[in-house]
Amino acid sequence: MPSSPRYRRSLPIVVLVVALLTAGCLAVPGDSVTGEEIADRLENDEVPSEVSATLEVRTVVDGETTQYEEDVWLREEGTTRIETGDGDLIVSDGDRRWHHDPETDSVQYIEVDPDSQSMLEGLYGQQERYLTDDSYALSDVEETTLDGRETYRLAFDPPEDETIERSIDVLVGDTEYTVPLETSEHDVENRHAERVEVWLDRETLFPVSHRVVGDSAELETTYTDLEVEPGLEDDLFEFDPSSESDEANGEIDDGGDGDEFEAIVLPTIEQFETVDEANESVPFTVGEPMPDTLPDGVELDGVSRYEFLDENRTQVSVFYRGVDGTVSVTTSDGPRTFATGGESVEIGTAAGTIATTDEGTELQWSCEDRYYSVFADDVFGDDVAVDLSESIADGCP
Repeated sequence: MPSSPRYRRSLPIVVLVVALLTAGCLAVPGDSVTGEEIADRLENDEVPSEVSATLEVRTVVDGETTQYEEDVWLREEGTTRIETGDGDLIVSDGDRRWHHDPETDSVQYIEVDPDSQSMLEGLYGQQERYLTDDSYALSDVEETTLDGRETYRLAFDPPEDETIERSIDVLVGDTEYTVPLETSEHDVENRHAERVEVWLDRETLFPVSHRVVGDSAELETTYTDLEVEPGLEDDLFEFDPSSESDEANGEIDDGGDGDEFEAIVLPTIEQFETVDEANESVPFTVGEPMPDTLPDGVELDGVSRYEFLDENRTQVSVFYRGVDGTVSVTTSDGPRTFATGGESVEIGTAAGTIATTDEGTELQWSCEDRYYSVFADDVFGDDVAVDLSESIADGCP
């Protein structure tokens, strides 16, 4: 959704939802393994120290199929290496994650949060979440094989308001890492997810495949040539930016710290259950629409605070979700990127701008040193965005 930052390049970054709820596992009669037993193993067994595999990605949207592959090497302690089919190289040495794009011959990097989960830990953590979050109903569990590998297949009925893109977003994650699952070229926003399936290796419980099906769309990731504890060499996770970039090689002296290369600074993100909790964490009042201006069936779906360190800016986004779509309200202490080509509109005593994007309507305005914006899915129309904004901006808060 436009009001929530998404850092998409050739590979989208997916966000880990950190919210484990109390159990809702289900035993299926006649099967030799239960959801409770798998959940118990995921909670108590140690995550492998390292894996290597080829990750195959397949998407089918409105009958159009896209497929590609990535080679991945992952360590539990946080170092990673990803080689994409287009020749991109992503390497994390634990302190920085480097990205070399051979097409533009450019090198970028981001600092890695030392307290964040590794990608390998996140893969296991999300399987545990599927089994312990009572909004996911485990409908089937069976012992089967996948490409000759003995697996447990688990099928879930997702929540009614689960979209395909949202289900993919909660599959695995950490904001520091990329996963080769490109959906931005397809219109998958608000397509209802009807079924989620995962295949776990019986011995290690590694999620060798994940599939989401619904509303004329299907997204699937499968790890092939999987090796657990393969004994990887340390130099796989070392990166010399000057040697990778012909443009930089011999021309840029970064002093050994990479400062001459483009730094990507990701925001820190904190989740809250209520607007009041978010208000206590920031030096400004978070904009909140009047309840009677929200579309029917739309309910609060979380509050997030984003600290953009490179912009010296803080914003709080309040998300509302319903079966038909989403709306959100963002309050910021600095200007933010906004849809261009909009038209002028009066919001309370303030002058605003309204624009239509591929996903919906976004409206923004400012009052002194505060910046506000409202997003409404296209199913709701411009009137909803205006009504929500006016309920917030009355008197220009």
